[in-house]
Amino acid sequence: MTDEVINQPPPLTGGNAWRGDPLLIQLAERFSDPVRKDLDGLGRFVMTQEAQELARLANTDTPKLRTHDRQGRRLDLVEYHPAYHALMRRSVAGGLHSSVWENGDAEIGRRHQARAARFYLTAELETGHLCPITMTSASLAALMASPKL
Repeated sequence: MTDEVINQPPPLTGGNAWRGDPLLIQLAERFSDPVRKDLDGLGRFVMTQEAQELARLANTDTPKLRTHDRQGRRLDLVEYHPAYHALMRRSVAGGLHSSVWENGDAEIGRRHQARAARFYLTAELETGHLCPITMTSASLAALMASPKL
């Protein structure tokens, strides 16, 4: 290291983004215990060094368009860093893409609020992967309203 950096705060890791947000905790008081438990786990994940490194990598190594393969055949393929896919998998596993449309008792009557709380916590970590997650959730409404599709 050539220079010691002393005017920057240390990385904010090791806490819990959910427990550190009094407004979010207050809004979640009406959620069921399983939903609050999920928020607690997500809040811990968001503050881990691992999660923050995934976010850094996903944003540093931006998507690349590959129009052709090495033989000159048309591909039109967008390549993403594996960290981007890891964040997508985590968000899908957490139901951000479809939880408001799923049948389940844990979020009954509060599906949109529960998804919003999870979305808010995830956005504190990285927002780029949330665009396709949101489009998936929104498109489900259109598909469900149009049985012919």
